[in-house]
Amino acid sequence: MRRLHGIFRQWDRAMTLVELMVVCGLIALLLTVMAVHVRSAPYRLKTAVLQLRSLVQRARLEAIKNNKNVYLDFDAEDDGVLDTVVLWIPAASGQSSPVYQIGRDVSLLSEVVFAPSGTGTHRPTLGAVPASQGGPSVGAPRDGGTLPEDGVSFSGNRINFNPDGTSSTGTVYVHMPRHPKAGTYALVLNNTGRAYLRYFPTGGAQWEDR
Repeated sequence: MRRLHGIFRQWDRAMTLVELMVVCGLIALLLTVMAVHVRSAPYRLKTAVLQLRSLVQRARLEAIKNNKNVYLDFDAEDDGVLDTVVLWIPAASGQSSPVYQIGRDVSLLSEVVFAPSGTGTHRPTLGAVPASQGGPSVGAPRDGGTLPEDGVSFSGNRINFNPDGTSSTGTVYVHMPRHPKAGTYALVLNNTGRAYLRYFPTGGAQWEDR
């Protein structure tokens, strides 16, 4: 009887170890799947677009809070390279087209968000998947329009938010040059300062609201 009890107790202990190994295996599998997903092109593309939308929302709030014009600039250095997004407030008010100057103007944020357009890279890049590869042939706004070559249709490659929260109008397009199947995202901003996202699946027929 004691011998049988000892056998059952060893069996219970063995089952516990097996269960622990199964749980550890499942956790490792889930971590692997999550790592692959995070590194995937669609995930990185969507993350970049959501980051951009967050910057746009912050710029609008800063304009209202400070009661001043606030700019979200895609080419603050005016060198034709659109990769670093600068959120800033001009020191002098009343200028129609102020030029950002380090040390004079107030820089709230400066981040390299995108790879320059026209480069073959695995990073999110300004612009849209070419129509020849199944990308859009018309703009993302609901009234259509043309696609800008550099991916930003805002005048001067900057978004201007007024103290009352209104803004300049335009669209920013983002895609993955090395992964065209990830599609094209567009952030559209109307004159009320409200932004909405649209998505064009590569090979699709039209823009979709997101």
